[in-house]
Amino acid sequence: MKRILLLTDFSENALLAAQQVALCTEAWKTQKVIIYHTYNSVTIVNNEPIVIVNDEVKETKEKELTAWFDQIRLLFPPQVELTHQMEDVDLPLGVNDMCKSHDIDLVALGITGQTGFAKILVGSNAITLMDICNKPMLIVSHKVNPAVPKNVLATTDLKEVDRKLDLFNLDQVLDTFNAQLYVLNVAKKEGSAADLAQELKHLHERLDKYHPIYDYISHDDIALGIEEYAKEKHIDLILSFHKKQGLLASLFKTSISKKIAWNGAANLLVIPMDRS
Repeated sequence: MKRILLLTDFSENALLAAQQVALCTEAWKTQKVIIYHTYNSVTIVNNEPIVIVNDEVKETKEKELTAWFDQIRLLFPPQVELTHQMEDVDLPLGVNDMCKSHDIDLVALGITGQTGFAKILVGSNAITLMDICNKPMLIVSHKVNPAVPKNVLATTDLKEVDRKLDLFNLDQVLDTFNAQLYVLNVAKKEGSAADLAQELKHLHERLDKYHPIYDYISHDDIALGIEEYAKEKHIDLILSFHKKQGLLASLFKTSISKKIAWNGAANLLVIPMDRS
């Protein structure tokens, strides 16, 4: 995680995300963190895009960003280069461009059920952001106190196990933090043992070196099952592989707020499966 893009809307939830990232930078040997804020001066009137140019709004945003930057820069060790950038652009498009132009390794943002980034995560923008961002995303819950993760949960549906584990170097989380790995298969009904044999083989071949704790639960509500397990095991960080229109997307599309990011039971590291 050499280069991190930290999103902010200047809220308390964004501050939690900054605190969480700052705590991890030493273990990750992070070199640069870019603080990023977007606003949008384009509005739709009678189905036509109208650009509203307001220098006062821009100036206010710039002052807010500078003040927020001065506040959080003290959280980071001196060896981490900290910069900030503001753009007049839709957030998903801005994030995508920043990831490409700055060779970003991780995008980090805060989440809550009511304010701040809720506007992103409750609405369709959450799916848009995850679907167009080809970098891992750390979603920091407002219910979790910032801390170096010690208990990490990897959820699996026992599909495409080998491919998923090729997408992300787990050493970045497990070895750097000396974290305990839990591997949870949760399903509505038990599958055929013969059908799952090859996937289980891949799972053990790739993960046994971390000495994980393997568990299986059956639950009618997959999201709720993960949430309950995470609370029981005191999980700090949940790893989830995201595929367009896959399980994670379907969870975020639900209207039940308790299923948003598994009710914030732990921080969430979203690993994209659809990389360009």
